[in-house]
Amino acid sequence: PAKARASRRAPLDLATPVGNVTAYLKMRASLETQDVFFWFGGRLDLAVPGEPVRPIIEVASLILRRTERVGDLAWNVIDWEASMYRHLDGGDWLAPDEEIVNPHTGRKVRPLNYREGPVRFRFTDQEPRILGSRDVMPNTGKPFNYPWKVVAGDLYMVKSSYIRAPNWLSPVDWPLESSGKDVVVAAHSSLKARLADVQDPKVASAPTDFAYTATSGWLPWMQMGPTPGHVVWAESGKKLFSLDEAPADQVQRLREVHPTWFARPEPWPEFT
Repeated sequence: PAKARASRRAPLDLATPVGNVTAYLKMRASLETQDVFFWFGGRLDLAVPGEPVRPIIEVASLILRRTERVGDLAWNVIDWEASMYRHLDGGDWLAPDEEIVNPHTGRKVRPLNYREGPVRFRFTDQEPRILGSRDVMPNTGKPFNYPWKVVAGDLYMVKSSYIRAPNWLSPVDWPLESSGKDVVVAAHSSLKARLADVQDPKVASAPTDFAYTATSGWLPWMQMGPTPGHVVWAESGKKLFSLDEAPADQVQRLREVHPTWFARPEPWPEFT
């Protein structure tokens, strides 16, 4: 599919807030009102102090990412994410009620395929914010300034998030499922695109590769309770301009597990 076209003509200076956010939006989503997809997948590991890090499961995800251009230098970017689990080493998709063995506890657990969204970001030449009830990014008034690097004609940009928020599962009521009174996450998303595409004023949305690493508290289905340690997420993927570009088996499985993700004009309206 042809890349979307933009009307911006000014050359980008990534050292300025305007150039920085413009380049990032070309990679993350688009400068114009349109939908793109992000496909990615990888592995979850259990990291318990004093023990070897152990893989537990593989995950594969698709994000519907919608850009709404709301001003000359203002965009809403909305994500609907749907994820599914599969056996380690690229094995079969997990059946709806299938159990696996937690390698740390030896306990049988049932992974829960998850979906998240809509998450609504507002991008301007200031630091981004999350719109709505989950506004965990305060309005700091600081300029937009994500780290960037150019290597061999490729542009790399990184978004890092550090979140601490009240856990929706109380450890008193959910002693095995809750990881504690707070949800703690550190996540790093790396985007890579050809610098020529990002600098091209005719390109609104640049073909982009994606890598994601994170540490988080235990997921409820892991039933790790107060065990010290965290989950290590390691995933990679790329932007797609059509759902036809996604792996066919994943799309078919997604229709079975998360049929609402395919609803349009929006998969679901309220945050979940």
